[in-house]
Amino acid sequence: MEASAGYDVVVIGGGPAGCATAMALRRYGIPRILVVESSRYQATRIGESIPPDTRILLEQLGIWSDFLKEQHDACLGSCASWGDDALGYNDFLFNPHGQGWHLDRARFDLFLARKTVESGAEVSTGTRFANSSRVADRGFHLRLTEGERQTRTVHARFVVDATGMQARFARSLGAKRVFLDRLICVAGYFQLPDSSQFSRLTMLEAVEYGWWYAARLPNGRLTAAVASDAEFIRALALNKKDSWLAWLSETRHISRKLADCPFIEGSLRVCTAPSFLLEKATGNCWLAVGDAASAYDPISSQGIYKALSDGLQAAAVIASCLQGQTEKLRDYEASLGSRFNAYLANRNYFYGMERRWPGAPFWSRRVERNAVIKQR
Repeated sequence: MEASAGYDVVVIGGGPAGCATAMALRRYGIPRILVVESSRYQATRIGESIPPDTRILLEQLGIWSDFLKEQHDACLGSCASWGDDALGYNDFLFNPHGQGWHLDRARFDLFLARKTVESGAEVSTGTRFANSSRVADRGFHLRLTEGERQTRTVHARFVVDATGMQARFARSLGAKRVFLDRLICVAGYFQLPDSSQFSRLTMLEAVEYGWWYAARLPNGRLTAAVASDAEFIRALALNKKDSWLAWLSETRHISRKLADCPFIEGSLRVCTAPSFLLEKATGNCWLAVGDAASAYDPISSQGIYKALSDGLQAAAVIASCLQGQTEKLRDYEASLGSRFNAYLANRNYFYGMERRWPGAPFWSRRVERNAVIKQR
């Protein structure tokens, strides 16, 4: 496999984790960086809220002021019916970093890609990783496909797997995902009328078969999503619009807030939302980052924050590795495990708070899984 071009680092995946890694590497002075992204940043993405502390990460990447110019909607906190029929509130009023944000994900991802290019890295969209071959201790040759037939091979001194939950590069080397949970989410979009009183707080509501989430988005829309196990998605037909809307109408709080919001036809989407830790997230001349390394339950609301944080940490490790300090990979691997354990403790505590349906399979399974984790 002959390489047509050489790079210090090739990042496979141009989402938040991949772009953050590339931008941070440029700030370490690494000159030749290629980000390979299979999409062209045109697909609709489920909206996501980010906490106020994300400001610190955006400042470290040098893009905070430009992010503000994107004018994503403010998120003032959250409210939840969890463990109780009444709503409880957790706002950002006294957070020293101010408000959070409801993101337009497609626009946010495109913004990160644009800032990555401006930082001096190369971003190749519409390009997929096909396979790789190791070049002794000098990295990898990567075969990339562009469009239907065009292929090219590049050499990377170091490879970053930022392919999300698929962890395509790491798994091609034999790494396995250790799953804790395999939630399925079904999300749809609504039009937000000018007269709507829908809050700038994210909303969370537990139900017997799982939980619902709702949040406003930029451009006069809002999203609602249900999270459950695959068998209940099928049994309740939650992947079908009419049934999904019917079950949404049965919620105590979210349905009332959506009463004046028309559903956007054709917007229903089904996606996986597993919790897992990659069994081996580092190796000779490579590491995994973001959801490729570990995926958290969406109840944690840490997806984007974790992706940016992982990218910053990974860049420091890679910069050291390129200078021959490969022991930093062990520290990175240990950090991934430590942070995953901390996430599990928080997740277990949160699910353990809901005791209104102790015999319901969705909730009893999570109590059982918590018990297994505690025995390890």
